[in-house]
Amino acid sequence: NDLSSSPVNPDVFQYYNPKLLDRRDGYLLYNGRRLNVFAGVDFAFSLAKRADYTAIVVVAVDYLNNYYVLDIERFKTDRIKDYFDTIMKLHQKWGFRRMRAETTVAQQVIVKDIRENYIKPLGLSLVIEDHRPTAKMGNKDERISATLYPKHENRQIFHYKGGNCSILEEELIQQNPAHDDVKDCLTIAVDCCVAPTFSGINVKPRFEGMFNTRFGGIG
Repeated sequence: NDLSSSPVNPDVFQYYNPKLLDRRDGYLLYNGRRLNVFAGVDFAFSLAKRADYTAIVVVAVDYLNNYYVLDIERFKTDRIKDYFDTIMKLHQKWGFRRMRAETTVAQQVIVKDIRENYIKPLGLSLVIEDHRPTAKMGNKDERISATLYPKHENRQIFHYKGGNCSILEEELIQQNPAHDDVKDCLTIAVDCCVAPTFSGINVKPRFEGMFNTRFGGIG
């Protein structure tokens, strides 16, 4: 089947319980499982009403290759400092040390500015890697569908309830959404993720409390 324009069935959306997130010995855990945390960013330039938004998505992955959408920021700006301030806020909150920026030539200038004028002077333990997809990787729609469609269908991705995750879900279920910046950024973040090689740090799991989308019950 051609996945290039396939929307995600909302019946496959599932939700983690934020109360089961914990931090021990410098690691973020979900229900006792160690998580590796990464972020993706897609910079936009224009403040025009119909222009794309800048999006930043923070994602965690466990050793079973389950992905957890931890945080989403979505905004419009043309100031480098605004980009950095939002990245810094999320970095301090979630502790990721690596994020990927999908870049054009112009966007590489933004990444270079943030590295040299903000991250380096502050001595932050944060790497922003710029990534330019090749033609072999397909167009943007094809990359989004190739990454997100099967992972949602296979019940590998868990959302949080409400907030900007609602915008993500609208983009995922619509055939031709007005904006696709959040799901595009989720694709960037997921593609950046590397799963832990072990399950946890000797923390006893609690009942996971996953929720299904339609009935709001515990799955």
